[in-house]
Amino acid sequence: MKWYTVATSIVGLASLVQAQADSTPFVDADTGITFQSFSTSDGITYRAALPATASADSPYDVILQIVAPVELGWAAWAWGGGMTYNPLTVVWHDGDTVVYSSRQALGYYTPAPYEDAEYTVLKGTSVNETHFKFTALCTGCASWTNSDGNPTTLNGAGDTSFAYAFSTTPVEEPANNETDFDIHDSVGHWIHDMAGSRSDQFTSWVAANTVSANSTSNRTPKLRAAL
Repeated sequence: MKWYTVATSIVGLASLVQAQADSTPFVDADTGITFQSFSTSDGITYRAALPATASADSPYDVILQIVAPVELGWAAWAWGGGMTYNPLTVVWHDGDTVVYSSRQALGYYTPAPYEDAEYTVLKGTSVNETHFKFTALCTGCASWTNSDGNPTTLNGAGDTSFAYAFSTTPVEEPANNETDFDIHDSVGHWIHDMAGSRSDQFTSWVAANTVSANSTSNRTPKLRAAL
């Protein structure tokens, strides 16, 4: 996979930060979590919930949720608003199993496995006839080291530009979350209301939706999320 067209499409993102947020509140019936939610014109939805104290001052965890049509080969969330030098959450389904892959691109080629983001798969991860849904706690999605070697933390008290990408072409090995995959069919961006994503119920949401038998928290992305 070549990734070069994504990077060129993010020019001028900084000017969008002051724009009105594209996300809106949404209560997920499967988990009871209140997210800020954004849906693309292609039917992919990206959601986030944050701790009440989330800010740019220190790293924090995120509850994320991605819902995508089963016809897609994969969908991705770029936490820094572009496809290089920031965490990427890539998801697809392998039959009735949701597969996630933590990646980071350091150039314009297939993003490599990224070990500094740790995912714990939560309830609300499933596949049905029309969509697959991935819900997880992520440590390391909202903070990373940028291309200059400096620590970066998303401002959980403001608005943030995110990027997404997807392809209708399946990944090469659906059961392997370190598989290669083809270049995206489309890429886009949105402004997410991070302040509106914050809640003092964050810890209780994690506790209520943790799957006790699920050991899917790992810094090396080698695990499939069991439904």
